[in-house]
Amino acid sequence: MVMATLTESRHAGEFIISEANGHRSRDTVTVAAGNNLQAGHVVGALTAGGYAEYNPTNVDGSETPAGILFDAVDATDAAQTGVILARDCEVTGADLAFFAGATEGEIETAAAALAELGIIVR
Repeated sequence: MVMATLTESRHAGEFIISEANGHRSRDTVTVAAGNNLQAGHVVGALTAGGYAEYNPTNVDGSETPAGILFDAVDATDAAQTGVILARDCEVTGADLAFFAGATEGEIETAAAALAELGIIVR
């Protein structure tokens, strides 16, 4: 008998080590259409409004990390509401998600930018 292989996706907030009291670390945001992102995905704020996957090669605002998505958001077809950790927290770096092909240097640069927001990557 062949057993099916199951792959468990990332859980909401599983990357969080600690955060500020209440929900002070979190903001409700709009994830721009065309993004299908998992929990722990690093995002940038678009100059046109909304949030999208962080990528340092972009020139639309998403080239600068602005937070980390708390839970998965599928905005493939239309913008969707999501929650990000935007400040005052510690996260596990190994549990964060980045754009395909992100280099170690790009990830380190993102971690430094997040630290400026008070998001400490461990």
